[in-house]
Amino acid sequence: MFGLSEDQSLSLVYLVILLVFLVGTAGFAWRRPGSTIRHLAIWILIGLALVTLYAYRAPLQRFAAPVMQELDPSRAIEVTNADGQTELSIARGRDGHFHIDAEANGSPVRFLVDTGASTTVLTLRDAERSGIEIAGLEFDRPVQTANGIAFFARADLRTLEIGPYRLSAIRVGVMPEGTLETSLLGMNTIDRFAEWRMEGNRMVLVP
Repeated sequence: MFGLSEDQSLSLVYLVILLVFLVGTAGFAWRRPGSTIRHLAIWILIGLALVTLYAYRAPLQRFAAPVMQELDPSRAIEVTNADGQTELSIARGRDGHFHIDAEANGSPVRFLVDTGASTTVLTLRDAERSGIEIAGLEFDRPVQTANGIAFFARADLRTLEIGPYRLSAIRVGVMPEGTLETSLLGMNTIDRFAEWRMEGNRMVLVP
């Protein structure tokens, strides 16, 4: 929210709610003194409901995460586990693979998670979209693909954003046109997280 941290944003929300509460109560008391107690009770109930929602935000997040990921499986959802630790949850796609919508140098890129790949790899189109100067790339590094040996180029991403988390200085490979259908999120990026694991149809990344 306008560059504020999560705690600052929550504090601002609470201040706005308190201000609305005070202004609303004062307005009712001024215009309709006989109904002040009734309206005050309503505002108190609203306040208690908001406090309750905040207190149980962690289990509510865990409950809502599967619903949100069913609507958009490639979206990394930030959740709080039972121990109060923040994690990123990625749902398995309908094709049986994990996909992540990320931002490479501020540009949207959809990655296929490939834990068998040591390096994150971009298609030529995604590399160009991310601001990499493709004209100066040297495709001189061999790699085995399903179609045989191909040659890729080395490049670097300034930033890679996955959910609310930003990683810096990511070494990537760039494949020539027509040799890769989708960009791959490899282990050199996944290992930048403190932990990762599979839980059924979810992949969990721990910052």
